[in-house]
Amino acid sequence: MIHAVTDHLPPSTGATMPPPAGDLPPEPAPGDQTVPVPQPTPPMLPPPGPPPGYASAPSYGSAAPTPAAPGSPFAAPAPGSPFMAPPGSPYPPSAPVPVSGRNGLAIAALCCGIAGIIPVAAVVGIVLGAVALGQLRRRVQKGKVMAVVGIVLGVLWLAGWVALIVSAANDAPPRTASGSVTASTDAYVEDLKAGDCFSGAGREEVDSLTIVPCTSAHESQVVTTFTLPAGAWPGKDKVVADAEKGCTDKGDPLVTDRAFATQRPSFIYPQDAYSWRSSREIICLVEPEKGTTTGSALK
Repeated sequence: MIHAVTDHLPPSTGATMPPPAGDLPPEPAPGDQTVPVPQPTPPMLPPPGPPPGYASAPSYGSAAPTPAAPGSPFAAPAPGSPFMAPPGSPYPPSAPVPVSGRNGLAIAALCCGIAGIIPVAAVVGIVLGAVALGQLRRRVQKGKVMAVVGIVLGVLWLAGWVALIVSAANDAPPRTASGSVTASTDAYVEDLKAGDCFSGAGREEVDSLTIVPCTSAHESQVVTTFTLPAGAWPGKDKVVADAEKGCTDKGDPLVTDRAFATQRPSFIYPQDAYSWRSSREIICLVEPEKGTTTGSALK
């Protein structure tokens, strides 16, 4: 039978056409036990790079973010800045609150510090100044210098008052349980008590004097004291008249007969309106006609 060759392909029947014979290895002959050689796997090629003219961007999380330029509104606050929360703080960072004007407590602290001649004002100035400084740490406001000055003035005033009290306590004459002076002491008129013996009153104006035991030589002895009624300055003549009458009525019964015969009565009194405002006390005395004496003139 003759096999005819034609250029025309038969119509498709839906079956897959085998590839040309040149693209496949030759099939083994029947009975041939040769194992086909596997073809090598082509190597993996790296992914294609970016097109020319474009920079390669790092993958997400592969590089640290670039810090913002100084002064940028997006720049991170510097360490220790008041706008940064401390490490481990559960609260977000916050800025001090700006407040206009000067801190009221700082102004009050300064005023109390200036008025610290009154001990209570000095203490209040120190307390208000400390509270004001605490407020100024949390807000932007003027007044820090005023608060500090108020505290300093209050401390200085208190230190002065303490020194004055200690000095006055040290200047007070030592006394027995009954009140008798046991040692010579420089003191002020205000320190005199009934029965004290002293020297230094033999002048027109008396301020400081020396209190001594009555067994020592002395110029004067206090018989008793009393205070004139409150009111406006009545004048020197009125004060002297009231002092003479009061010392006669209150002091004479306390003096011994020997003192009446050898000593003369006297008294210390406020001599002007200024002294009257400080003290209205009258101090009744007995003094020898001249020189000094020893012993007590009281019964």
